Amino acid sequence: MRLDAQEVAKRLGPELTIASDNAPGLCVVAGPHEAVAKLEAALTADEVVCRALHTSHAFHSAMMDEAIEPFAEHVRAVALDEPRIPFVSTVSGTWIRAEEALSPEYWARHLRETVRFREGIATLLADSGRALLEVGPRGTLATLARRGRGLHLVRS
Repeated sequence: MRLDAQEVAKRLGPELTIASDNAPGLCVVAGPHEAVAKLEAALTADEVVCRALHTSHAFHSAMMDEAIEPFAEHVRAVALDEPRIPFVSTVSGTWIRAEEALSPEYWARHLRETVRFREGIATLLADSGRALLEVGPRGTLATLARRGRGLHLVRS
């Protein structure tokens, strides 16, 4: 059995966060190793499909809180311009607004907030004439996008 992010969120303790909502029945939870292991055991006991991901940091969780302000400070030192090409924000899952793109705080939020990949794909596909292209050595994002909708994607 697979659970959507909203169902998984109901099972989380205070140390855990939905780090990424990738597709129906596919999300990532982040937090301290012990809390993640306890959730994995509980989900496995309930026959929920899950597996541990090995990463260097618990991105998009409370464990990143101390990095937010120092990161924002670094971004403040960079000259930001309004986007010339529209893109979808993974923070909101909607089209980026100029005031967001110009805000160091917005960029720092990327460290902590849930990646809204599923919503972003839905935003992109609201225009039926749109094609998606993944450029890179793997087709991970294309696979996630296909899980969200029946799509034709090109991988380079």
